[in-house]
Amino acid sequence: MNAANRLAEPSPPFAGRGYRLMQLGFWSLFALTVAVTLLSGPPEVAFDDMKPDMENAFKKAFTSLQPVMWIHNGVMIVCGLVATHVLHWLTLRRRWDRLPVRQLVFIMLPTCIVLAVLISLFINAFRASAVAPQFGVRVLSHGLFMEILSTSIVSLFLLGMWSALYYACHAFTRLHHLEVTNLRVDSAIKESRLQTIATQLNPHFLFNSLNTVRALIEESPKQARDAVTQLSRVLRASLSSSDQKFILLSDELTTVNALLDLEIARYGDRLRVEREVEPSCEKTWVPPLLLVTLVENAVKHGVAAKLGPGFLHYRIRRESSKLCLRVMNSGTLNDDWQNKGGIGLAHTQERLSLLFGDEASLTIQSVPEGVIVSVTFPHKS
Repeated sequence: MNAANRLAEPSPPFAGRGYRLMQLGFWSLFALTVAVTLLSGPPEVAFDDMKPDMENAFKKAFTSLQPVMWIHNGVMIVCGLVATHVLHWLTLRRRWDRLPVRQLVFIMLPTCIVLAVLISLFINAFRASAVAPQFGVRVLSHGLFMEILSTSIVSLFLLGMWSALYYACHAFTRLHHLEVTNLRVDSAIKESRLQTIATQLNPHFLFNSLNTVRALIEESPKQARDAVTQLSRVLRASLSSSDQKFILLSDELTTVNALLDLEIARYGDRLRVEREVEPSCEKTWVPPLLLVTLVENAVKHGVAAKLGPGFLHYRIRRESSKLCLRVMNSGTLNDDWQNKGGIGLAHTQERLSLLFGDEASLTIQSVPEGVIVSVTFPHKS
């Protein structure tokens, strides 16, 4: 029987409802600005130095061009919506939102220039051929290049403003996500500490350890003193774990070995322990009490839960860019394992998910020799 749990996918980037609201708000504001400008006409201060006949001619020309200007700006809004949606699609597909600002500018500037030129070409072609053929003649007479250039500049300005707002929203969303994730990580570490004290280092564990020390006082005072030292190390590591997100694997192994020494003193020949650690892994950073939880859970369900001798074997090594922890015990994996001690493993999985996202995994596997719990996550040196 195999039981494997994959960790949750990371949250999606700025998209969905937030993106739609930004699109609606940005282009609605532009449309409102255009409408107010066209309806109010040119400001009176512009005619202060004009002669009356020239002023009348200018106002008449403005009035005659208003329908074309309405269509021009309407097409501009439609093209802008399409262009910005293309930028949004490219951002999500190529994950431009994760790029540094300097690299993002070098990518977005030429992209916006190309889109602005395409928008200008489409608008001028549409205006010259489909809207007002007579105005198209005027465009040619005043210089088609200048019309395309001026429309391109306006389009580039709008795309630039939209991009700045869009990536600012991305940055804000990511910052908010990081803040929430950090809060959840801190909460999970504190919860893990409380869970360790309440379940892993529960009163039964302390009671059994103290009974072991008491029995050793008369038989072997030196061994009793060593057991008290090991117990103090385990308790100290548990109490200080809430203040740290990562500790050196060598420090974690010190706590694990202290815990196992106590268990060996308690079970004697019933518990056989095998340790396999690659020397290069000892300077790797790991979440505190991660291996302690796996080892204590293995002793509890692999040796204490059955009569006769048992074994525990833990192995730590690197595989490519990840650190792999494997704990094997001589127990059996029941169908209701989650209700009989799976709380510690559930908290371990949650901590891995919060710290490493989908780059970490926890699997539980039943084999003929016993049960194997495997944990992998990116190593931090």
